[in-house]
Amino acid sequence: MKLQSIQVLRGVAALLVVFFHARALEMKGIAANGLTEQPLIGGLFMNGFAGVDLFFVISGFIMVFVTRDDLNGLKPAASFLFARVTRIYPVWWAFAGCMTIYMLAAHGVSGQSEGWQKAAFGHPMVPYLVKSFLLVPQEPFPVLNVGWTLIHEVYFYLVFALFLVMPRKWLPILLAVWIIVITAGALMGFSRPTAMAWVSLAVHPMTLEFVLGAIAGLAVTKGLIWRSGILTQVATLWLMAALCYEASANDFLLQWGRVIWFGLPCVLLVYGCAGLDMAKRHAWLIPALIGMLVTLSLYQLTGVDRTSPDAARRDATILTVAVGAIAMAIVIWFGWLLGQGAPERLRQTRSFFKPLLDGAVQVGDWSFALYLCHLIVLSALRNVFELLGQSDSLAPIFRLGHPGVLDNVVFVVTGMVLTLVTSWMSYRFYEQPLTILFGRLRKALFRRDQPQPAPA
Repeated sequence: MKLQSIQVLRGVAALLVVFFHARALEMKGIAANGLTEQPLIGGLFMNGFAGVDLFFVISGFIMVFVTRDDLNGLKPAASFLFARVTRIYPVWWAFAGCMTIYMLAAHGVSGQSEGWQKAAFGHPMVPYLVKSFLLVPQEPFPVLNVGWTLIHEVYFYLVFALFLVMPRKWLPILLAVWIIVITAGALMGFSRPTAMAWVSLAVHPMTLEFVLGAIAGLAVTKGLIWRSGILTQVATLWLMAALCYEASANDFLLQWGRVIWFGLPCVLLVYGCAGLDMAKRHAWLIPALIGMLVTLSLYQLTGVDRTSPDAARRDATILTVAVGAIAMAIVIWFGWLLGQGAPERLRQTRSFFKPLLDGAVQVGDWSFALYLCHLIVLSALRNVFELLGQSDSLAPIFRLGHPGVLDNVVFVVTGMVLTLVTSWMSYRFYEQPLTILFGRLRKALFRRDQPQPAPA
């Protein structure tokens, strides 16, 4: 069973991260040209890194949901781990390999250049690359920076595979024990803002987002679904408020802060959307989408950023989220009126919204490739803009920071189009065929023994 709403959330999570990094690269391009213009992307996308928190919650939910009917034991656990490893590593190796080729071409094969030393934090190149490709914790980020989140994912899968060895009825207790271990270890000081070793990885507070997602999955699989439509609206507004208001950039935010500010609303959002999927009530996604877009657009127009006073950020957050809530309420009210007075017209709107839902689900399908490829694509595009922007005749279009917004709009739109096209191609011609191939291999390796007929 494919959960469409959850796939939509995967796409939203990836796009949050894409816009966050697009903003950073846009600012880098402006600074490289010696200019001080504000980037086009702002507003709540300044906290777009929260897409990772949403990914972690979704991962925990999906792990429980996809194993809801599986047997427990060593073989099912091995089958699960095989499916997850073959899902992550081949795609990761492809994009990490692209980044490695670039680094070798740009900084040489000796590993002693300034570029390699900066990337590897002074560590030898070969061990650094081996750990990067294997997604093993180490002091520097992997060769493709976004791979740090996959290190967490691999850890999640290993622990959950151990849980699958034990009886399913133990799962709530095991998750509770996991929460206690993580919390105790983090409070005792074993956690770090960046998980650079196995111990700091094991007790990093962000792991709680995975566990809470798993608890949401457990509730949904047991039929404990309540007010999914309303909860989805509340969770959307809660997450929008967090994205707008949060301005910290410290060790607390990178650990407990992320769980509190972003993890909790993400858990409620995943739980609500999963309930909508189970009841086939996807119409509730429409007011959530409208409220999100209204809040996003208005907050962007306020011009408030992290350097703004707390009062300005608070007031802008309250105003924009309140207007977003009003927009949600109007859509819900209008839908209710149509349902009461003109149900046929309401049903006719499906022909308009269904393609939107299908398109959002497709972006969710591409989300893993989108997440991994966007930094490569956007960085290459920025270098192209830097080269073309040296020409005064092309400056209005390609020189980031040039007066006017044309250069910014062209960079953002082109970057998004190229990133989406790259992720679609990667999914369609590489990730999807591999998924099918490894799926067949998994069935062959872990085929359940068929019961033998009784002797005559």
